[in-house]
This record gives sequence, C-alpha cells and structure tokens, in this order.
Amino acid sequence: MRHLNVAVVAALAAVLWAAPAAALQGVTDTEIVLGSHQPLSGPVATWGTAVANGLRMRADEANDAGGINGRKIRLIIEDTGYQQDKAAQAGDKLLERDKIFAMVGGLGTPMNMVILPRQMEKGVPNLFPFTAAQEMYEPLHKYKFSSALPYYNQARAMVSYFAKTKGYKKFASLYQDDDFGLNVVKGVRDQVKAMKLELVSETTYKRGAREFGSQIAQMKAAGAEAVILGTIIAETIGAKVEARKAGWTVDMGVTTAGFTSEVAELAKGASDGLYGTGQVDIPYEDTAKGDTKKWVERYKAKFNTAPTVQALLGYGSMDIAVEGLKRAGKDLTADSLSKALEGIKNFRSFTNEAPVTFSAENHLGVPEKEGIILAQVKGTRWQRVQVISY
Repeated sequence: MRHLNVAVVAALAAVLWAAPAAALQGVTDTEIVLGSHQPLSGPVATWGTAVANGLRMRADEANDAGGINGRKIRLIIEDTGYQQDKAAQAGDKLLERDKIFAMVGGLGTPMNMVILPRQMEKGVPNLFPFTAAQEMYEPLHKYKFSSALPYYNQARAMVSYFAKTKGYKKFASLYQDDDFGLNVVKGVRDQVKAMKLELVSETTYKRGAREFGSQIAQMKAAGAEAVILGTIIAETIGAKVEARKAGWTVDMGVTTAGFTSEVAELAKGASDGLYGTGQVDIPYEDTAKGDTKKWVERYKAKFNTAPTVQALLGYGSMDIAVEGLKRAGKDLTADSLSKALEGIKNFRSFTNEAPVTFSAENHLGVPEKEGIILAQVKGTRWQRVQVISY
C-alpha cells in the first residue's frame, strides 16, 4: 500500500520484481502494438469515444513525426460497453490474439479490475488507465502506472472544502455499487472522521440506474448538508434533477467521473450549482488558451467536432506513454519501459494541472493532494472556483 513505510514497500517491490520476466510481445523492428479497452457503446459511451479519439490523436502525431525509435505505434481499441463480461472478452482479445505490448488508457474501475490480473500475469504494462481508483497503482507493481488524480483524494478534498468554507458538519454520499464507488465513499468516510464531522447517510445505486428518488429522500431525511457523489454522467444529472424535484437545494460535489461538459450541457440548467473536481479545466473552444487552444484547433480539424475534457485526458495519457517509450530506447521491453517511466520527473503538460513525476517507489504520477481543481456549474458551463486540498 502507498501508506506503508518505505522499507515494507521496498521489500514488496523486490518480491514482485524478482518474478521471471514474461516473453516479450507486441514489439517488432517496425511496430509497437498498444491496446485500450473503452466503452464505445453503453451508458458511458461519451467517455469512451472521446478518450479513444484522444489516444488515437496523440499516437497519430507520434507516427507522423517519424515514430518512436524507428517504430510506429499500432493502436487497437476494443469496446467493453461498460460491462465486465464484455471487458473480459476485450481483454482476452487484446492480450491473446492481438498480443499487445502495453495497455494504455483502459476505462472503468470494474473493467480494469477484471482485466488486470491476467494482464499482470502476462507481463503487459497497464499505463494510465481511465479510473482514478487506488488499485491502479497500489500495491506497487513494476507494470502498473497511473496518472489519474485519485477519487479518494478528490472526495476528501471536497469534504474539507465544504466544511471549511461553508461550515457544513453533516455529509452524505451516493455512489455506484462497485470498486469505483467504494473509492469515493472511502475518501468521504476518512475525511469526515479526520475532521470530526458526521456521515449521516450512505446510499448506493447499480450501474445504469436512472431512478434516484429513494436515495435522495433518504439523504434529505438524514439532514445532510452536502452530498459527495460517486457517479458518472447520467447518474450525476439524475441525482441533481431528483434533488430539485424534491425541493432540496443541498450542495453536491462529483469527482472526475462526472466532471464533464455533458453534465452541464445535457442537464440544460438542471445541474446549475453542482461542484466538481478534476485535474484539468474543461477545454471550451471559445475560452481555451495557449497550448490547450492549439490542441483544440487540431482536434477539431481532425475529428470535425469540438473536444471534451475526456478527449483531452485521453491525449494526455498517450502523451506520457509516448514519452516513456521514447526514453526506453531501441531495446524496448516491459522492464525497460518501466524503468524509463520511473525516470520521468516534473513532466509538464497542458493536459494536467500538476506536473507528472514517477519513481521506483511511486507509480502514481500526480500529487495526491495538489492540483485538485474545484469547479462549479454556472448555467450550462463549468467555471473554476479554486484549487483545493485537504
């Protein structure tokens, strides 16, 4: 675990790294085969499609620039539909038939949890998955790397913000009934305990749920002053709309999973006032500046549509992967890539608020308590409030 002392972590790493290296796959003299699993269909397809575009865009740019140490990237993306059984099938195809060298930006905590064991067994690195779950970098493993601001830390920071700035003492949490949701509610529990506050209600929902009346009624009856959501896009909107129907004007905050332009736009004003946390601002076309603005223009030219924050994050994940592959050199193996990534220090990109740094003891590239952007929906757009911590 990240919170174990250095000696224990070092001992664990030694055991993990002493295992025999798996046979190299997915690398030829001219090609590096990378894979990704995305929900290109199903309830969170807006996440998956945009992330896939971002991944492809950065891979294409690397190839157009001559490739990586003489090799071109071939990116294979499989649809999971945000279902664990389909994720298992997608993972098997990528690992066994396509024989990918590494997985990049795989989306969804439950989906990653299904694929990861087999992936680690085969020695296929898991790079910068689209889940901010702690399991993506804990326990330390030489082939597991994350660049996502943990849901756990985002939840703790939101509780702290509401308690310190608004004086709230009673909190509730509505979260998806799986590993994703558990990461959020654990953060709520720990911060409430640390600040001697009250967690007056915890309530869950199943993936794909559309009705939240009973959960909202429960949290309202418990007297919650703020609600921390472990929800994605439709569920975030649904919870906020249901609260409005009940005449409940409670403050709600959602993590990166629901911090998307769709939550503000599709709700058509119903999500006004919602708080959200993330690691980069929403890249609105008319307000983007600097490198982000240039990227928005390139993205629109390539895909003939304005980008979302999901696409920006997808691009950022592949950007770090490309940097690691370059540093690994011509003699590319899973181990040489792992060592190369561990050598990245203060890698700055417009796709992250905070710089990315890895080490042999830390495979979470972003600071846990820094670079947490707090934003709020105003009408149909998100506006940054401030950077928060706990």
